[in-house]
Amino acid sequence: MNISLFGNCQTKALSWYIQQLDPSFDVKWICIERFLTTPWGPKPTFQGKPINVITDTQEVIKTLKSSDYVIFQHIKIATSENYNIVQLKKHVSKDKLISISSMFYQPKDPEQKSLKGMIKRAQKLNIDIPAHKIIEKHGSKITVQEINHPRVFYFLELVREICAKTGWNYYSDEQYKQYLKEGYPFG
Repeated sequence: MNISLFGNCQTKALSWYIQQLDPSFDVKWICIERFLTTPWGPKPTFQGKPINVITDTQEVIKTLKSSDYVIFQHIKIATSENYNIVQLKKHVSKDKLISISSMFYQPKDPEQKSLKGMIKRAQKLNIDIPAHKIIEKHGSKITVQEINHPRVFYFLELVREICAKTGWNYYSDEQYKQYLKEGYPFG
């Protein structure tokens, strides 16, 4: 099973979690142009975990074409010339695409501005697995290190939703408990 992911640092961490579902999965994280110059983007690790990173555009196109699934966050054309939804649809059929939210959340904001923004974007972009639905389902269990760095529980529940959509097997209880304890990547 070939799986590609792209988006921000959340999808880089998510690629590690997807890889842990099944050792036979070939999981690759695509580093978009914007992150090529960051200290974390092109590196083959993230917060101490190994990540299979692709930076070359031609290699990315081949990878996308051979992917069974592409899990992605919507990228604006102004942000990425090569990895926006228009370009993505040139290389991947719609039935292989799974869109997820970019998580921007401030749990203690009484006005819930960031949550409302995520809901609005999810509706506008027709997100397959919207973050606000996970927040609504699990409430105060969803926490963040910073506004855009969700803690481990969010990643585990996002993976659960991806597994429900794809039919993949979810983690064992032992794995789940271990990952909660580890707190990768943001606590």
